[in-house]
Amino acid sequence: MPEQSNAENLKRTLSYILQFIANIEHKGFGEAAIKQFIVLPILRSLEVFPESPISPESQVGKGWVDYALQHERKPLVFIECKRWDENIEAADPQDQIAHYIFQEGVDLGVITNGKTWDFYLAYKTHVPWRRRKFCSIELGFEPEVVANFQKYLSKTKVIDGSAKTEAEKVVAERTKIQWDPKLHSVKNSEMLSREDA
Repeated sequence: MPEQSNAENLKRTLSYILQFIANIEHKGFGEAAIKQFIVLPILRSLEVFPESPISPESQVGKGWVDYALQHERKPLVFIECKRWDENIEAADPQDQIAHYIFQEGVDLGVITNGKTWDFYLAYKTHVPWRRRKFCSIELGFEPEVVANFQKYLSKTKVIDGSAKTEAEKVVAERTKIQWDPKLHSVKNSEMLSREDA
């Protein structure tokens, strides 16, 4: 599907989600509702199916991440969902997604309560974990929201690595530290995992 029609599909999906939320927001949403009525429709509209399947409830060590976006059975992005009223800026949710992406060597991690989506880059040498957040999306259908969902979660951009490349650029600009792929090794990954997760 061309990128323009993909954007239109995403806008329609976001419009339906926002109407749905407006009608029942007073009831609140648990994690299961966030997954079914917000996260999954957005992922589907970004054409994650079928070549890049979503694996729900993927085991990571002794835990379970809510969604793993995969290509050829390799996880590329982990998405962790929380209740609508949960503060995803708190240490516990951030530490949880950090632990998952470090443990499996996944480059990008997302944590969302449905209304806010925070995106993190896993490996960025000498950058503290919480400074690796490269994007935060507040649910809506404004052009910037659509563009950021497409840039960081669309099937094509995740698979070809451009989502990761864009994330690295954002973190490098914010921190003034340039990414050096030679420093990315299993040993560095283990060190970052111990220090930051």
